[in-house]
Amino acid sequence: MNYNYTEEILKYKRNKKLKGIFIGIGILLVALLGSTYAFFTYSKSLQAFTLTSSGITASFSSGFNQINITNGYPISDEFAIQNLNQLDYIDFTVSGNVEDEDQGLTYEIYLTENISNTLDSNYIKVYITDENGNQINSKTTPKIFNSLDNTTYSKDSSTGKVIYKLEGMPGNYSKNFRIYAWIDKDYEQNEISQEFSFYVNLYAYNSENRNGAYLIKKAALARSNDGSNCLTTVEEDGITYISGSKECINFNYVWWSGKMWRITAIYPDGAMKMITDNNITSIAFNESSVAYYDKTNGTKSYMFQWLNEDFLDTLYNQGIDVIDQTKYWNATMPADTNISTKPLETDATMIPTTISPIGLLNSYEYYKSYQNTTYGNGYLNIGYECWSLNPYSSSYVWYVLGYGYHDHPSFTYGARPSIIIKSNISLIGNGTSGNPYRIVGDKETGNQNELINTRLSGEYVKLKNENNEQVFRIVGIEDNTTKIVAMDYADNGATRKFATSDGSANTLWGSGTTTDTGTWYTYLNESYYPNLVSTYGELFDSSLYYLGTSGRNYKLSVCANTTSGNTKVCDKTTQTGTFNIGLLRYGEMFATQQGSGYSSSTNMWLINRYGSSYVWHVVDRGKGSNYDPTRSCGARPSINLSSSVKILSGTGLPDDPYIVGL
Repeated sequence: MNYNYTEEILKYKRNKKLKGIFIGIGILLVALLGSTYAFFTYSKSLQAFTLTSSGITASFSSGFNQINITNGYPISDEFAIQNLNQLDYIDFTVSGNVEDEDQGLTYEIYLTENISNTLDSNYIKVYITDENGNQINSKTTPKIFNSLDNTTYSKDSSTGKVIYKLEGMPGNYSKNFRIYAWIDKDYEQNEISQEFSFYVNLYAYNSENRNGAYLIKKAALARSNDGSNCLTTVEEDGITYISGSKECINFNYVWWSGKMWRITAIYPDGAMKMITDNNITSIAFNESSVAYYDKTNGTKSYMFQWLNEDFLDTLYNQGIDVIDQTKYWNATMPADTNISTKPLETDATMIPTTISPIGLLNSYEYYKSYQNTTYGNGYLNIGYECWSLNPYSSSYVWYVLGYGYHDHPSFTYGARPSIIIKSNISLIGNGTSGNPYRIVGDKETGNQNELINTRLSGEYVKLKNENNEQVFRIVGIEDNTTKIVAMDYADNGATRKFATSDGSANTLWGSGTTTDTGTWYTYLNESYYPNLVSTYGELFDSSLYYLGTSGRNYKLSVCANTTSGNTKVCDKTTQTGTFNIGLLRYGEMFATQQGSGYSSSTNMWLINRYGSSYVWHVVDRGKGSNYDPTRSCGARPSINLSSSVKILSGTGLPDDPYIVGL
């Protein structure tokens, strides 16, 4: 049927104007490509937005980055297409020029709705054409914004709507696009001023294998074959182990859930195993049993409980969308006592990730990390002792300090949690320590003026005022206050006593030490804390600290060991104290030595008792043990930021901490 455009134009002129409707289009491009291709950086100006990498360029060719519809009318698609020359539009170009011109790439051009919109997206029509306003193909017809398919960039349906998809494009590629938008003819007009805006996004990925493992494997193999004799991988049973020296391995860093990780292995299906870049705490593996998890009776070691209860709670959304639930942890004792012997896979000691989402590397997996170099130079050797997953014998468990050693499970070494991430995880970044991969779907970086108590355990915080600054790390959020711990030792690494005299009373923080000169309690409360307040302002709140007597069971460090019948009950109402400033407790997040670049070679006090006469401390190699309170150690103070403290700038990463204030 022929369409009567004269009637349409008359109707268009008769309709009451819609006031204040504005459609703005900006552009934000995110791309996931193999490691051969550099990842994006971007810049933006008032009139143009250009984003480039060494492999792909996308830019506004017209120099304008918005479409304006002011005093607009609802119109039909037919009328719009016949009058495209009367409508505003935006032009942009997508170009690919990657090293391998045969590389298959897929581009998704998708639209993201502004969350502040007041006009329903069911009444917005969008239309993508070539640079001359011509239809690209039979599928590129005008579409209702909300009817477009969701992008595969994220499982979150609110992420964006795909307006056009180019699949399997060659590495050398360029195409110009034009986007129009108008108000659909079915919109019921009214006198209310409304607004709608959206962003144009580009998601580019390798067509044949989109998962993040492909990126890491490409990087590893490229380094292995670059002629520098800097071998970085070992292949075994289809698994690619990242293996090499510290100077070679700078392509497997991942920042996720407020922690830095290192990818250690890539499975045949593309899943990847990661380990934290540092010790996260120091605890006993177990009371006496060497079993990480006893499948026969369901008995959980201390390490199992800490990883899958305490640590798991600190991960964004508990890692539900990230952790692979189809894999196993090999907690088998090797056939001999050589760290290079691969443990067998037995039903009794292969622990599924459905039971234990978090685990540790076993002794053999740690060995694989330095197989291409020496154990002292292996990239996982950070100079601190940490537990492995599996037994050394019926009485001992493997732990590592560069090389493999063994000790009784009741001894207290560092814990470096490990996870296995799904094969379909997408990554952005280039995997270096300065620009680590980010897992798509992780919690977004904190925004300016966002409350710090909305953030993640592990992110970095800086107190800054003129020439004074101190770096802390978020331990956790409790009652809307944010507990942070100093990365450097207080008072330039000085050592002081927990108490100047022994006895049970002096093993409790703040009890019997208020008048003891030369103790950490006195120094921190009389000098350190007042100086923080005078330098950075009223950012802090007093808070409850748990002082429980824990022995080797870290759970008892937060409560009294009481019983109800035959059941132990954790009573958090006793053995606590409210202080302006304190220390971390045994088993708490980051209650251990923390990495190079900080003053990390001094023995340090923790806040709670080991027993009636001793206090917990952590030695310079990361091992925890009981200590006489009259001995001297260093201290990393902890303090609580008030609920009103906000982010002023920064990203929360180690090299760019959040700067906070009121």
